[in-house]
Amino acid sequence: MEWAGPAHAVPVPPARVPEQLRHGPFTTAQAAALGVSRSALRGPTWRHVFRDVWVHRDVVDDRRMRLAAVRLVIGDSAFICGPTAAWLHGIDVQDRRGDLVWVGCRNGTRLRARAGCLIREITVDDTDVQQLSGLSLTTPLRTAFDCGRWLGLVEGVVVADALAHARLITAAGLATYASTHRGLRGIRRLQAVCGLIEPLSESPMETRVRVLLVTNGLPRPASQWVVNDPTGHFVARLDLAYPDRRLAIEYDGSLHWAQRRADDRRRDALRRLGWEVVVVSADDYYREPGALVANVRGALARRAA
Repeated sequence: MEWAGPAHAVPVPPARVPEQLRHGPFTTAQAAALGVSRSALRGPTWRHVFRDVWVHRDVVDDRRMRLAAVRLVIGDSAFICGPTAAWLHGIDVQDRRGDLVWVGCRNGTRLRARAGCLIREITVDDTDVQQLSGLSLTTPLRTAFDCGRWLGLVEGVVVADALAHARLITAAGLATYASTHRGLRGIRRLQAVCGLIEPLSESPMETRVRVLLVTNGLPRPASQWVVNDPTGHFVARLDLAYPDRRLAIEYDGSLHWAQRRADDRRRDALRRLGWEVVVVSADDYYREPGALVANVRGALARRAA
């Protein structure tokens, strides 16, 4: 049998990109009409926005794009609410239960069900809804109020933290608003959310880890704690910290190598100053939250001795 030599990979032709799909969001049906299949949309050329809505990978993820995407699936008689409203206010905390667009309508108004939309009939005042480039959506305050009631404690705090960090709401303002809407479902949960808001929090995972620790009986850690060396020079700004125990809790996302090496050097500097650093990953939080809490609890106990 004659040896045929090494096999060569067949080059993959670049994805066909119709000009009409290069500059803004579009639906699966619109893509199909231009010859781009659903399977092709799952390739690297395209970015999924939410159910049946896509955008070219080079299109910037800004408010203009987000508004255009929502307009593809919502009619004129409704308004955007919940996590989708937070998203339009610039907050990246879309609900983890799916990629649905949350649509609100006033009590007594019936909306036809739409694929890809979750429709909520809610009681709102005129002051609860605002216009953004011609699209109706709940205000940041009402958005935090609704997410705190609908999403559960942790994700409600994630939304409220992000809106507070962006200076779109305050914890006091949300608590006052809740006190004037006591008859609505989920108020008790919303009150718990108000007590956990931290405007210094800079990421959803930082919030999730903090709420996990507090709801499991640990002291509330400080957010974005600055550490200086004995000469007053800056060493690090910590995601979460127990300064009296010199215990730092750092969330590690999917970082490239250069960033990881910088983090390693920063953490080495902290350890030389007597700090212990607990590094937390997404797996720690989602797969082994009990072990994460036990690890922090043990570190606090050791450093109290």
